Order: sequence, then structure tokens, then C-alpha cells
Amino acid sequence: MIFKKSKHKIDLDTGTEFEESTEIWVADFGSHEIEKELRQEVAKLKPKEPASFSWTIVSVVLVVFIVMTELLLRQAGLKMYWSEQFIFWVTWLWRLILIVIWLALARLRWLFSADKMFITSIVSFVSAVIILGLIKIIYVQSAWAWLNFLVEPFWVVLLITFLGILFIRFSKTKS
Repeated sequence: MIFKKSKHKIDLDTGTEFEESTEIWVADFGSHEIEKELRQEVAKLKPKEPASFSWTIVSVVLVVFIVMTELLLRQAGLKMYWSEQFIFWVTWLWRLILIVIWLALARLRWLFSADKMFITSIVSFVSAVIILGLIKIIYVQSAWAWLNFLVEPFWVVLLITFLGILFIRFSKTKS
């Protein structure tokens, strides 16, 4: 036997309890190729389960990654004599790319529920934008930095909401 999964269920209509089990038996034909092929087919039959990550750890790792990459992007832009406005737009393009990659991983690869996907995305990206806004106030020392500090979290939430709704609508996984 290669695969066995059982669940304890209750029939809501009658109230009876039963155990539902799924078993797949594979005979040994003595051929390694056939055995490998059968194992691959059995793996395809297994239902995909969501990844069991701690969303708080994932959020912290994501915040650190976002902050570090944006600071590196800012430093690279300053070394290449980019204007503040160009650095601003490149940073937003980078955030858009990161949000799309994160939502694709969370929804399509790790099969996060919609709630978990939105919570990790919003907490991580808004926290990173606030941290980066404070750092930008020190770097830029302009009134625009304060304005960006107040406005950018709202724009990030709107962007995550819009892209998240698109991912949920067009993904085949149902929560």
C-alpha cells in the first residue's frame, strides 16, 4: 500500500459517525520504471494541501526582505545619480513586482486561504512601507517624504486589495 488517508466524519442528515478512508494499492512488478511511474500517478491523485507556515514568521521574513531590497535599490539609484522622482517610480515598480510574486506564491503555490493571503500581504507590505517611510524622511529631508509617509500605506493596501481580488478570481483554488 502506498497511500492511505482516513477521515472521521459525521453524516449531518442521520447523525451517524463513520470513517472514510482512501487507499491505493500498487503491485510490485519488479520494474523500477513502472514503480516510479506508478508513484508519480499516485502523487497526482493526492489532494493538494495548503502549506502550514506560520503567517507571522512569513510576514516578518517578508518585511525584512522588502526593506532590504528597497534600501539596496535606493542605494544603487543614488550611486547611478538617479533623481528622487525616478527612484520613487522604480521603487513602486519593484513593489508591484514583489506583490505579484508574493500573491502568486501564496495563492497558487502554497494554497493559502484568501484571509491568510491578505493578512500576510497587508501586514508585511504596510509595515515595510512605514519603516521605509521613516528611513526616507532621514535620507531625503523633504516635505514630500512626510507626505509619502502618510500616503504610501494607503496606496499599498489598495494595490494589494486589487491584485489579490484578481488572483482570487482567476485562480482555480477555492478556499
